Amino acid sequence: MKFFMTLLILLVTPAAVLASGGGQEAAGVVVDFTQSIYGYLGIAMFALAYCLVPFEEVIHLRKSKPVILAAGVIWVLVALAYAKVGDTHTAHEAIKHGLLEYAELFLFLLVAMTYINSLEERGVFQCLRAFLVSRGFTLVKIYWITGVLAFFLSPIADNLTTALLMGAVAMAVGGKNKKFVVLACINIVVAANAGGAFSPFGDITTLMVWQKGKITFIEFFDLFIPSAISWLVPAVIMMFAIEKTEAKMSNEKATMKYGAVAMMIFFLLTIVTAVSFHNFLHLPPAAGMMLGLGYLGFLSYFVKRREGHINKYDPILGSERYMPFKPIWATEKSKKDISSIMDSIPYPAMAIGTDGKVTHWNSSLEGLTGVPAEERIGTDLHWSPFWPEKRKILVDMVLENASEKDFEENYGSKQRPSETFESGHRAARFFPTIGKDGTTLVMTAAPVRNQNGEVIGAIETIRDAESISSEKVQFDLMSRVARAEWDTLLFFYGVILCVGGLSQFGYLSLVSHQMYVQLGPTWANALVGVLSAIVDNIPVMFAVLTMNPEMSHGQWLLVTLTAGVGGSLLSIGSAAGVALMGTARGVYTFGAHLKWTPVIALGYILAILSHLWVNSSLMHMM
Repeated sequence: MKFFMTLLILLVTPAAVLASGGGQEAAGVVVDFTQSIYGYLGIAMFALAYCLVPFEEVIHLRKSKPVILAAGVIWVLVALAYAKVGDTHTAHEAIKHGLLEYAELFLFLLVAMTYINSLEERGVFQCLRAFLVSRGFTLVKIYWITGVLAFFLSPIADNLTTALLMGAVAMAVGGKNKKFVVLACINIVVAANAGGAFSPFGDITTLMVWQKGKITFIEFFDLFIPSAISWLVPAVIMMFAIEKTEAKMSNEKATMKYGAVAMMIFFLLTIVTAVSFHNFLHLPPAAGMMLGLGYLGFLSYFVKRREGHINKYDPILGSERYMPFKPIWATEKSKKDISSIMDSIPYPAMAIGTDGKVTHWNSSLEGLTGVPAEERIGTDLHWSPFWPEKRKILVDMVLENASEKDFEENYGSKQRPSETFESGHRAARFFPTIGKDGTTLVMTAAPVRNQNGEVIGAIETIRDAESISSEKVQFDLMSRVARAEWDTLLFFYGVILCVGGLSQFGYLSLVSHQMYVQLGPTWANALVGVLSAIVDNIPVMFAVLTMNPEMSHGQWLLVTLTAGVGGSLLSIGSAAGVALMGTARGVYTFGAHLKWTPVIALGYILAILSHLWVNSSLMHMM
């Protein structure tokens, strides 16, 4: 009965739970304003603001706006309440502490989001998706592959990005098989949330626990087995509902842009730096992440210069100011080096020799045409992806130094001599054979000369007209920063400040006693997971961290586990679930997820029991 009474109290007065990390530690003794008009108004303000958050997609009001407004009003009430008793110091110190906590969280997340955005722009996630959808796996294999990748990718990236990526794969191969798409999406959400629970980088709640010093980086791995159980139990049960048929195969291809591999390395190095700052230098992890942003800043400079030259000078065609292929292109020995340069070019390109046969066909062109390089190199079939019968294309014409009349006959008015390259030419034309519904391509071709000025071949670059009109000229780090989830970052500000203000009214002690003294830490921590699925795990975890109840190290691991995986009980219980409901609208719904909640709950319960058993030595107070 106490369990359900506590749950009822927490749901009716959520402000009681949502106490921030800014309150009691910073301000010392907190005056009891729980029965005052200021406290009541604070609760009402927060409850009203938070009630608008779940309806963000319906009323088109971003979730950050109401909580930011509520945060300001609540702290006005806090200041007035303490001023009434002659204390003008406590509120000031408390809000400063809250702002400091937010600053650390903000900087950490901003760097992580910037790296994820940069990797996405470089085509890393698109390549992974293209690889999976083009393998021809069965539906069951795709189900397990996406689940496993979600489980192991979310500890490094975040569960939201992981869920969106794997969800796109599931929907691409599932096609019109709605049952499979639903089961795959549920599996991905559960796996992403479970994987995020055993890493400080996997979820906001685990990050907060790590930054508070409650659990060290290595100790998070004590949650690996319970986290795996929370995913594997429902995953195995749901697997039997999947039809054993072939998945829809796609010919989708993608290539990573220049600098993608280096960015992945620097991202891992940034994580190592943040961990080292915390464990060895005893500095805030956010400072280590900002150092990692410096790594990315210098890398982006070189990427920017590289791509800036490419777009401005088109170096693969050579020019007086920039000719990477100059004399070495003519020798057989150098072809391997040139091939690697061709593959690093961020758009499709081919090269032919003076005999009219293909010498280079880069990976970007493979993606555009669907034709592998080995089928074209050494042949004169470079025309075939574009035309149904043999005819000269732009690269042939510039190699032969064709007349202006010939160019007009082939490309009409949409062609002109190159302003940059001697004997070069540019043209545009619609090709019905490229893409699903045809594509307008913009081509640039020019002859390549050796040191003696002799023509040794020609190169043609091919661009999708839409990509040219939509892309930026250079990779810009600041544009990646601008694409961070600013609404989410500002939402965290509102939550932390709201919670910090409410804690100053004294509700924290009241709820802490009700949960951790009367119910006991194990039941209370299990309740945290259930509440995380209904409300949100971020403010709930802030409440627990601020309550700072006296409990064993194993109990701190337990609450980290439950706050992380509890959100999987409902589709609205985590960012991953909400995001997939948006991308798989009308298929993966709240009701579709709810049908499998008992199975997910079984995994949740077994995860708790496995933790109590596997980590039993940590469950006692030292």
